[in-house]
Amino acid sequence: MKKWLLLLLLVAGCSSSDRVRFTDNPVIEVTHDTTPIAEPLETNYKRLSHLVDNLILRQTRLGLDPSSPAPALDVNSMGEVPNSSWYTNRASLTADDLFISDPGPESFKPWTVTGMKIGGRNPGFVFADSRGVRWICKFDKPGEPVVSTAADVIANKLFYALGYNTPDDRVVIFLPADLLIGEKAKTKNSLGVKRKMLREDLDEVLSSPHCLCSGGMTRALVSRFLPGKPIGGYSYQGTRIDDPNDKIPHQNRRSLRALRVFGAWLNHIDQKVDNTLDIFIGKNGTGYVRHYMVDFDGCLGGFWASRHESRIGYEHDLDLGKMLTGIPALGLTVQPYELLGEVPHPEIGMLEAAVFDPATWKPNYANDYFSKCSPADAFWAGTKLMQITDDMIRAAVSGGKYSSKDIENIMTDILIQRRDKTVAWALTRVSPVGNIDNPLRIAGRLGLMRFQGLNILGKTSGLTWHAELFDIDGNLILSSPKQMTNPAVTFDLHDVDEDYLVLQWTATGSNGKLLPPTTAHYGISDKQWKLLGILRDGQ
Repeated sequence: MKKWLLLLLLVAGCSSSDRVRFTDNPVIEVTHDTTPIAEPLETNYKRLSHLVDNLILRQTRLGLDPSSPAPALDVNSMGEVPNSSWYTNRASLTADDLFISDPGPESFKPWTVTGMKIGGRNPGFVFADSRGVRWICKFDKPGEPVVSTAADVIANKLFYALGYNTPDDRVVIFLPADLLIGEKAKTKNSLGVKRKMLREDLDEVLSSPHCLCSGGMTRALVSRFLPGKPIGGYSYQGTRIDDPNDKIPHQNRRSLRALRVFGAWLNHIDQKVDNTLDIFIGKNGTGYVRHYMVDFDGCLGGFWASRHESRIGYEHDLDLGKMLTGIPALGLTVQPYELLGEVPHPEIGMLEAAVFDPATWKPNYANDYFSKCSPADAFWAGTKLMQITDDMIRAAVSGGKYSSKDIENIMTDILIQRRDKTVAWALTRVSPVGNIDNPLRIAGRLGLMRFQGLNILGKTSGLTWHAELFDIDGNLILSSPKQMTNPAVTFDLHDVDEDYLVLQWTATGSNGKLLPPTTAHYGISDKQWKLLGILRDGQ
């Protein structure tokens, strides 16, 4: 495997003037982390220890940790995350690609119920369609029809578009008569003892008012069983010790840190270990582990549907920091969630864009890789979020199967506004120069080089730019004016006798505040200057 171009890892916190040097090797686009391994043991989710750890211990530990995040380790020389068992770049994805060609179980009836759903707080069952494809089925929260089932499918499709592994989730509408009880179907009584499943057991679940639609139809969320063997979720930090391919501590993965940004957009406040899933693909000794995000019914307004608490997305479930700062304020400080109005629609729940601020968004639980989300990680997430078009959002929302087009439009507008707010915040964590490429020689002028750069936020962002050119030892060679309106800059290199240059861009906001710099490293290759690597926020 080609060497990673990550010399920056040895100089965490260095500025552009320090001796960070990239090599002229091909940019890594794929991480080969699927080497055959022995089948790992299944990890068990323990609810009590999970609650203690998430609500108290982890929050305390992270709150007392003053250290800055270490540079992300799953990135290449351009600061991008290569394809791996964790993440897939899907920049070419279109709105039509969001829903796979498989028609789903509704085209293959009747369904044979093989047992009741095990785990989780909501009732449900497992079934096989007439092809033999297995699905797990669950329903909306009592008294809140549509909200969580729609939220799951919408968030699922958008996380997939962002690059994550997700199962095939969809909303289905069916008649109770479409269901058969399998001969070997089992359920449990109140004491947890297994017994044969009866039709009455299924009818009891289907008779709940929140499951019913017009015409005696039933609405549900179904999720297709993933290929391979489930071996439990992945942790907030560290690695899986029995997976030799899992070499990077999870809190140091940019792909996981970025979930702080994507989670804010989709209000994925319920990110925890049992909403992730590792799947062992293949046989013992010849397989590998693929890492999934699962269970998205708590996104958007889904979690609100079960709790009806306006502070969701604004505070941790047990927010120790808020408790400490709230005591001296005696409750006189107005919290942002107190400014929320009515829910935009009963089928959407509490999800809005007017008060939403991605900078102050909080999930239910403290999270190691969220807390380590650096400005560079947030910037990368912002560039990925920019690739989610309005049409892709509309396509994802259509999968929620709301009862009217008007409700679809409301949800689509909210998600577009939240996306735009989140992008603007994430990109301005650093000097937002993008589309950096090899410099262009200006025709007819020996040594006059045009260093390309694009202000990602566009001409109306109110930023001004300053560019400085250094040698590898950090000595200033050339400098641009300090009030450039865009990052593209031309330098005359005729008298520059160097084979390695570092160009640093620094943006200034309309408030006069300097943003952390973006630096591009260039070297001579075949007598031409070539971009070798990019660093952001003083990495």
